[in-house]
Amino acid sequence: MPHFLRALASVSTRPTTVQFDPAWARFLDSVPALFWVADLQGRVLFVNQAWREATGFDLGTLPSRLDELVHPEDRIRFDRSGITPAGGVTSFEFRLRRTNGEFRWVLERIQPWIDGSGAQVGYIGSAIDVHEQKRHEQRLSAIALRQTSLACFGRFILENSDCEVVTEEALRLFCDHLHLSAAMLLRPAEAPETGGSTGPLEIVRVRGLDEDPPILSANPAPSSALRYPEDATRDFPLDVAWMERGGWRHALVVPVDPADATRGCFVGLSREAVEGSSALHYARDLAAFFAVGEAREKAERHLRQGSMRALQLQKIESVGLLAGGVAHDFNNLLTAIRCFAEILREDLAGEEQRGRVDDILHAASRAAHLVRQLLSFSRHEVSQPEAVDLRALVDNLRGFIRSLVSEHVRIDFVLEGEPAWCRADPKQIEQVLFNLCLNARDVMTFEGVLTVGVGPGPLGADGERRVRLSVRDTGPGMPPEVQAKLFQPFFTTKARGRGTGLGLAASRAIARESGGELSFETELGRGTVFHLDLPEISSPLEAEPVFEESAPVKHAPRRILLVEDDDLVRAVTLLLAESMGHRVTAFGDSREALAWAEKGGLAEVDALMTDIVMPGMSGHTLALKLRDLRPELPVLYMSGYVDDEATRAAIGQPGMHFLAKPFSNHDLTARLEAVFAQAPTPSAATAG
Repeated sequence: MPHFLRALASVSTRPTTVQFDPAWARFLDSVPALFWVADLQGRVLFVNQAWREATGFDLGTLPSRLDELVHPEDRIRFDRSGITPAGGVTSFEFRLRRTNGEFRWVLERIQPWIDGSGAQVGYIGSAIDVHEQKRHEQRLSAIALRQTSLACFGRFILENSDCEVVTEEALRLFCDHLHLSAAMLLRPAEAPETGGSTGPLEIVRVRGLDEDPPILSANPAPSSALRYPEDATRDFPLDVAWMERGGWRHALVVPVDPADATRGCFVGLSREAVEGSSALHYARDLAAFFAVGEAREKAERHLRQGSMRALQLQKIESVGLLAGGVAHDFNNLLTAIRCFAEILREDLAGEEQRGRVDDILHAASRAAHLVRQLLSFSRHEVSQPEAVDLRALVDNLRGFIRSLVSEHVRIDFVLEGEPAWCRADPKQIEQVLFNLCLNARDVMTFEGVLTVGVGPGPLGADGERRVRLSVRDTGPGMPPEVQAKLFQPFFTTKARGRGTGLGLAASRAIARESGGELSFETELGRGTVFHLDLPEISSPLEAEPVFEESAPVKHAPRRILLVEDDDLVRAVTLLLAESMGHRVTAFGDSREALAWAEKGGLAEVDALMTDIVMPGMSGHTLALKLRDLRPELPVLYMSGYVDDEATRAAIGQPGMHFLAKPFSNHDLTARLEAVFAQAPTPSAATAG
C-alpha cells in the first residue's frame, strides 16, 4: 500500500499542525467533483459535499482503513497506483463502495498539498464518477467480443459439417458469452422434413447439466424468463418447479428460426441475473448463424444424395440396357405361351381342362407384369399419349419440385382456373417440367423465385387453341450467344460434370412429338421463362380414339406379309391370322422378306406385320424400304421393346400401328381389324 494510504489506515489522535481554510472548503463544496484533503500523517481533514453525497460517508463515519471502500478486485491496482512520500501526481480507476454496499467506478487523482512556503503539508484527492462510461465501455467490449465470436462461429460452421459438433459449439458460446450455467437445444419430436404438425419438444443436446430436465408440453413462462421474440406463443418448455428446486433464477428462450417452430429453440439457464436486450440480441444472432449452418448441412446432404442418385441412374441405365434385351426375348416366349394357351382353351370342352389352361394364362399375365416392371429400368418404351390436365399434373408434383430446388429459392405455383386439357404422354411432360425446374435452380445461385404456372397459351399457326405450362426464374438471363445454341444437343453452360446438355434438347423433342412447341423469353439481369405450348382439347374424351375391340368388324380376307425372327411367335401369329381368313406369307429374316418383296411379291400384299428388334435389319428399316415401294402400305409393329427413337417417332403416324407384346389372340384380332379399317381396298390378287 502506498505511504499516504498506509498513513490513513491508522489515523493518529495527535492534533494536526495544519489548518484547512473554511473559505476554501466552502468553495470545494460547490464543485461537482469528489474532493478530499488529508495531512501528511494521513488524517482526513475534509471531504466535500459531492464526496459525501456520492459515498454516503462523512468524516465521522469513514472506516478505519480507507482501502475498505475499494472493491476487492481493484485493491492490487489501487495499491500499485499510490504516491511516494516525495510527492508527485498519480491517476487511476477503481470501484468505490457506497454506504449501501453498491460499488461505482471513479477516476481518482491524488497530488501533494503545498503551502505558501513551498513545503508539502498534505494531500489533495479529486475524483469523478465514470461509472456509466465504464459500463458503456464494458458493453462495447462485450459486443466486440461477441461479434468476434460470431465470426469465428461462422468460420467454424464452414469448416465442420457434423451437426453434433456444431451444436455443441453453439451451446458453449451461449454459456460463455451470456454467462449462463447451462444450455440446451430442444426440437419437436417430428422432424421438419415430414411436413406434419409440430410434436412435443425433445432434448437434442444439453450442456452444463448432469441430467436432462423435464420438458412440459403446456407450461406458462416464469416472470424471470427472457424470450425472443417477445410475442412468442410457444409455451415455456421447462418445468418451473424443477427450476426453483435447482436454484435457477433466470431462463433464456430463443427460437432457432422465429418463422418456423419446427426448427426448435435454445434454452439457457442461470442462477444469476442475465442482462436483457443485449443478451437477447446476441442469442438471436447466434441462433441465426446456427440456422444457416443447419441449412448448409442440409443442402450438402441433399447434394450428396443427388450425387448418389446420379450414380444410381447410371446403374439403372446399365440395367435398363440389359433389361431391354431380356424383356424382348421374354416377351416373345410369353406371347407364344399366351396365344397357344388360348387356342388350346378353345379346343377343350371340359371345364376342368379349361381351368388348368386358365391357370397357365394367369401365370403368363403375372409374368407379363414382371416384364413391364423390368422395362421400367429402360427408356425404350413407346410413347402412350392420353388426356392430361396440366394443372392437376403440376399440382400433384408440388412436393417433388420443392425437393428438387434449393432452400434459398422460393417457389410460387400459379394454378388457378379451369382444367388445362391436352393430349400427351404424362411421363414425358413430367420429364420436361423437371428439366426446366432444374435449369432454373442452377441459374439462381443465391436468392431467387421459381414460378410454375399453367394457363391458356397463344393460338397456334392454324388458329388452334393451346394450353401453356410456364417455368420462370429470376436468374441472370441469357446472352445472345447462349440463346443461339440453347436447344443444341450436348450444349451446356454448366461446369464440367454438372450437366449433359441434353435436357432442353430432349424437352423440345417431347414438345414437338406431342404436337406443341417449347419456347423461351429472357432478359439479362431479370431472368428467363420457358413456355411449353400444347394443343388444347375441350374434353378428355377427345384425346382417346374409340375402337370397339370387344366386337371387331369382320373385313374381307387380306394378304399379309409377316416377318418375325422368333419361331414360336411367328408360328402362333401365322395360325391366328389364317384363322381370321387372311393369307399370310411368313419370313424369319427381314432381308429375305425384302428380297421377296422386291421381286414382285409386294404387289400382292395388303399389310406388313413385323417385329422391330431383329438381327441384320430391324423391322422399322424393313418397313421404310417397303413403304418406299408402296407408300400406302399399312404397317403393324409387334414388340415390347423399342430400341431407337426413329421407330418410336414413326409409331402413330398414318398407316403405322403398334401392338405391344405379349399380346393375346383377342388383341391381335382387334388390332388387325383396326389396321384394315383404315387401309385401302384389298389388292386385286387378294380379292381374287
